[in-house]
Amino acid sequence: MSFAANNPVLDAIGITKRYPGTLALDAIRFRAYRGKVNVLIGENGAGKSTLMRILAGVELPDEGELLLDGAPVAIRSPRDANRHGIAIVHQELSILSNMDIAENVFAGREVTKGAVVVDRAAEERRSAHALNRLRRPIPVRNLAANLPLGSRQIVEVARALDQGARILILDEPSSALSTAETDSLFQVIDELKREGVTIIYISHRLNELLHLGDHFTVLRSGRIVGEAPRSDVNRQWIVERMSGRDILETRSSPCIEARGSCIFQANGLSLGRSLADNGGQSTIKDVSFTVCKGEIVGIYGLLGSGRTELLETIAGLRPRTAGTTRLNDGELRGNSVADAVKAGILLVPEDRQRDGIIADLSIRENITIGACKGAVLDKDSDLREARCLVAELSISAVDLELPITSLSGGNQQKVLIARCLMRSPALLLLDEPTRGVDVGAKAEIYAILRKLAAQGIGVVFTSSEIEETQVLADRVLVMRQGRIAAEFMRSQLSDEALFAAASPTVTALPTPAPGAVFV
Repeated sequence: MSFAANNPVLDAIGITKRYPGTLALDAIRFRAYRGKVNVLIGENGAGKSTLMRILAGVELPDEGELLLDGAPVAIRSPRDANRHGIAIVHQELSILSNMDIAENVFAGREVTKGAVVVDRAAEERRSAHALNRLRRPIPVRNLAANLPLGSRQIVEVARALDQGARILILDEPSSALSTAETDSLFQVIDELKREGVTIIYISHRLNELLHLGDHFTVLRSGRIVGEAPRSDVNRQWIVERMSGRDILETRSSPCIEARGSCIFQANGLSLGRSLADNGGQSTIKDVSFTVCKGEIVGIYGLLGSGRTELLETIAGLRPRTAGTTRLNDGELRGNSVADAVKAGILLVPEDRQRDGIIADLSIRENITIGACKGAVLDKDSDLREARCLVAELSISAVDLELPITSLSGGNQQKVLIARCLMRSPALLLLDEPTRGVDVGAKAEIYAILRKLAAQGIGVVFTSSEIEETQVLADRVLVMRQGRIAAEFMRSQLSDEALFAAASPTVTALPTPAPGAVFV
């Protein structure tokens, strides 16, 4: 039976939302079906987040109505949404760092004894149960500030599960998860579907959507431009409706098999952690590698492999406990962010909301901050350079004095790259450079990084996406349990080889192609 013959559990009819100078949603109709994964797709700025905020009661529509099981409902606040069984896990996480996991799961809806005293035992028990459903038995008394991004996202999902949602909105839920964690999330989604829970799923990972989705809706420029069941959908159908053009992620760009001169070298890098953090064990262990001029090096690994810690150590965010680094034949003796920046090593962090953009500043200020090259601040010169970078990186900004938060995720990411370029880097480090951006912005970021490499800048990026690693990298280092486990040139890459090298449970690695190195 087709979806059109079924009554949707949620029917958003004629939803319109206007902001000053922008029509975010133009009289759209969005339908979600019970016990199905209802995929909502669109480029950054298409209106997806606006629609989800309306469904979750965070914002009110200017026009239109919502029906649940055919009956009109008024959702004027998140509390209203929760009362009707609608819960949302936002892409930009709302974890409170100074609270533990159980406190985060129940923030704002504490379990009490006698309506006065918080029942900590009950909160911890229910939090542990939700995490076990997600196959992530994280100790519920762990402080949220100590959790990696992927684990913080799991806590957000656990919070929604505990609310007993009948309609669960997941906005980029796998963007910071490892392959194993993503598989666990998919299993949970299958279980929820069997229980009759309606899933509204937003992601830019097309393979993921095609694997999970039952019903597809495409938004472009605030309008619905496509709606179909899974049987009528393929990758090309999605991409063409999302963008209005054919965008292909290919490996047609030049590949540096014969490498040039070495510009960066890490020798025996190790990173220790305190007993409170990780049982006193090192998260990076004796890591050595090189980066050549104009080369794009990908670092692939599962969550917890040490890939983020490696970039943060090179960038001076974490103090190394052993090893040396060299840039352009000179040893880097300092061990701080300032020392790394002065030498020409810049980092675009994984969590752009927490560690990258400065929400209170304008687009211009986010680009130019810290870029003063002399004793006197030259605002006119910085503004001219910022405008040039905005044009060069195709940042969609009508006015550089607008808040950075007015930009889509993909444009915010390009602003962070522009900030690094203001300092003329020799080595550019990017941790998950396309996390949470649409297929169009992803292709633009790939083109930017290839252009920078062509200018002689060394580029090192991490990714949890096998496809992205194969598309972008000239050479790939695979990290496993804090060490480099394998090295591949692009011509040697395959899904099976990368995943096998990254997985700690794999005991027999595939036969490598000639020249591939397994450690």
